[in-house]
Amino acid sequence: MSTPGYAPRMRLTGRAATFRPGNENGAVAIMTAGALIVIIGFCGLALELSQVYNRKMELQNAVDVSALAAARELNGTRAGITNAVQAASARFAGSKETAVTFQYGRTMTWSEAAIEFGSTRSGPWVAAGTAQNNPEQLRYARVSTEGLDPSYSEVRTLFVAVLSKDLATVSLSAEAIAGASAIKVTPLGVCAMRPEEKRNRNGELEEYGFRRGVSYDLMQLNPGGTGAGQSFLINPIATPGAIGVPASSLDTVRPFVCTGTMGIPRVMGGQVSVSPFPLEDLFNQLNSRFVANNATCNTDVAPPDFNVKSYIFNTSVPWMSTTRDGQSAALSQAESKRWTVAGPDPTPADTTAGMYGPLWSYARAVEYAATEPSAGYTTYGTTNWKNLYNPGQPTATGYPSSTPYMQSSGANFQAPTGARGVRHRRVLNVPLLECPVSGGRATVLGIGRFFMTVPADSTHLFAEFAGLAAEQTLNVQTRLYP
Repeated sequence: MSTPGYAPRMRLTGRAATFRPGNENGAVAIMTAGALIVIIGFCGLALELSQVYNRKMELQNAVDVSALAAARELNGTRAGITNAVQAASARFAGSKETAVTFQYGRTMTWSEAAIEFGSTRSGPWVAAGTAQNNPEQLRYARVSTEGLDPSYSEVRTLFVAVLSKDLATVSLSAEAIAGASAIKVTPLGVCAMRPEEKRNRNGELEEYGFRRGVSYDLMQLNPGGTGAGQSFLINPIATPGAIGVPASSLDTVRPFVCTGTMGIPRVMGGQVSVSPFPLEDLFNQLNSRFVANNATCNTDVAPPDFNVKSYIFNTSVPWMSTTRDGQSAALSQAESKRWTVAGPDPTPADTTAGMYGPLWSYARAVEYAATEPSAGYTTYGTTNWKNLYNPGQPTATGYPSSTPYMQSSGANFQAPTGARGVRHRRVLNVPLLECPVSGGRATVLGIGRFFMTVPADSTHLFAEFAGLAAEQTLNVQTRLYP
């Protein structure tokens, strides 16, 4: 019989009586071991992915530096192709500190199969051997790891392979395309005075109607009529063939006129965008070749020439005994063109000695040859003036062994003040256009080298013709392209 208000004490028996909290240790150990396996797997996976990424960067670095080195050597010649291959190869040579490497410091072996060349940055691409046969238009180099030892591109994996057996070996690849992005051409175009690139003028080489050693006012030329001269501002940032590109603003153009460059890889191969050349707004930029502290140009990128002597026709042409009538060859309207007395063939009968202006301040006349000899064209001497410039027959006295401009002292030389000069800065590489020009588009036939004999002013730009320049030799900046 129970006592009222008293609850009997219950006694637990069996499994419940023997349970202890410390018995959870086994389960935790199992879970920890499983977690460690997962953690190690993820760490291994991360390490292998890092290895893959690092290998990709190593390969990309190798092709980047090789393509850039090769592209800098391309100049449109067979020697340029040879030098490009050698420059790319050199990036693989040397010690681990200087050569491109993979797998954290292992050197790589170069193969010529890794490099190809093209005329555009999108190809088509040709091997180095084929490129030697037609190098003139090849401006871009492509380097690919597909032409190298395949082992350089392979990364063996353990943890990544767990995801897929196909990933037991990860094969990578990298390629780089490099080429010119700027060209040393002044964004000023003038008309070619004749359509022939080379013409035999009684034994003398004439190029697009220009004669070496003769000075011209580039603002006064017009092969299409005797009216006003024609000159053109070429858009310095619009590639040839670009359609609907507006003319550049003067603020955009001025730095390019200062440096004598254009921000495009070429000016030939398609029509360029042109507008009238505003000399009155740009002559100060042209004159940076003479003045070190020209406020309109940055001297660091647009320094003066090493020789800033102005060869003024009536005071500073000591190598000519003939009195000159003007700063350039005299204007002629023969053959219904606006050019000079040095243009028509034969020379106008009433031409006098002084009408030729200053001669040969930078360049000499050369003998005609259908193709330029490997040693260069044969130059004339001043004793030939009586035949070259006849009628008139100007005379020389004390002409130097090279040219007046190349003297480093004496009456024909003047060093710049305030900055270190750079040789040949007074040479403007000027596109010669097929005229007439219409619709704001023009075709560049060639690039003429014109030496500024004196600073320009708002209406005149006097320069002596010094021959044609091959476009592919004028690259001044090389870059990688995506």
